[in-house]
Amino acid sequence: MQFAILFLTAFTPTSIQQTDQPEKKDYGALIKSLDSADRETRLDAINALADIGPPAAKAIPGLIKILGEKDEELRLSAALALGKMGKDAVMPVAKLLASDDLDTRYYALSALGWLGTDAKATAPDVLKALADKNDGIRAKAAFALGRIGTDPKDAIKPLLKMLTEKNDAVRSSAGEALGRFKKAAVPALVEALKDDSVAMKLEAARALGEIGPDAAGGLVALEFAATDASDQLAEESIKALVKIGNPARETMRDMLLENYAKSHGRTIVNLQKLGSPAGPFLADALTTKSLNVRRQSAQALATLQLKEESVLPGLTQALRDPDREVRKSTLQALVAVAVGAQRAIPNLIANLKDKDVEIRVFTLGVLREIPGESDAVVLAVTPLLQDPDENVRKLAKEVLAFQGK
Repeated sequence: MQFAILFLTAFTPTSIQQTDQPEKKDYGALIKSLDSADRETRLDAINALADIGPPAAKAIPGLIKILGEKDEELRLSAALALGKMGKDAVMPVAKLLASDDLDTRYYALSALGWLGTDAKATAPDVLKALADKNDGIRAKAAFALGRIGTDPKDAIKPLLKMLTEKNDAVRSSAGEALGRFKKAAVPALVEALKDDSVAMKLEAARALGEIGPDAAGGLVALEFAATDASDQLAEESIKALVKIGNPARETMRDMLLENYAKSHGRTIVNLQKLGSPAGPFLADALTTKSLNVRRQSAQALATLQLKEESVLPGLTQALRDPDREVRKSTLQALVAVAVGAQRAIPNLIANLKDKDVEIRVFTLGVLREIPGESDAVVLAVTPLLQDPDENVRKLAKEVLAFQGK
């Protein structure tokens, strides 16, 4: 089919018109295959029609029929295909929400969700499905509602109520849907973070994280939730703050002050779990007054070995930290970003005068990895050829050789 489409583009409108009929016959053959006695043939036809999308809209009745069958894979594939058929599929699928068959309603909601904003007109019926007695239907209705879009005033309140339900899938789908309403959902999610239910607070934190920078209005609530007794809630809150990004960096710095001393370690551990996205937050922590925070943050960065230059300002400053352990871990972290670490060279050179042999060794190890020639590096490293320590002398030679000396 893809070959046929490419072939057609090379000809004039007249020749396209002449080859249009075979295209329609191809779609007709696929549509006919939906009724095949062979299951694999039907699956292949459904998947091919899904790839074609709206031009194969004549397949919609056949796909609708499959949603009422008992074969789960066929039903799911048909729902996915309907979700790619565009506006022509909306009303035929929406009519299935009145079906007595639970599975048919479930897959109809799935298809509406995949149809996205094309199905926005079905929002009133999808909202009604949020009150269904079946957990699966309510969860799938929330899924669909978040994707088709509707007035937040109509959707946020019932979705927020679903965050209190016992069923995990219902809560998760509601939280995800709330996240899709972006800034409009933030006030409600902030209130949810004040609830007594940890499960509700978990979903609220996740939703705020999915909203991202627009969720800046939830920073204070997330800061408090990040110190909750529940480790899971604390972790999700830290994750949300990192996803919010730059607006949350000042909040994170506040959390690493002395008034949160009991949760410092857990906060750093949770940041480390997030890897690269948490790099700027960990680098900021290198400037705090707390020695433990600086040590733990430097160790986390050394372990993560991030290559992002966003961590360089904090690492460069930490090279002058009065604490040996902070400097040592900082040097280990700097090796990973050595390609962009030219700006750290002045502070690295200062470390070459450190009385601690290990600090001198680590510093030379970083300088050996930084590309580009530097007269300042050569001048500072040359005296170390006479260093009392053998490892220092060896590394000094390697750095100078790297510098072409």
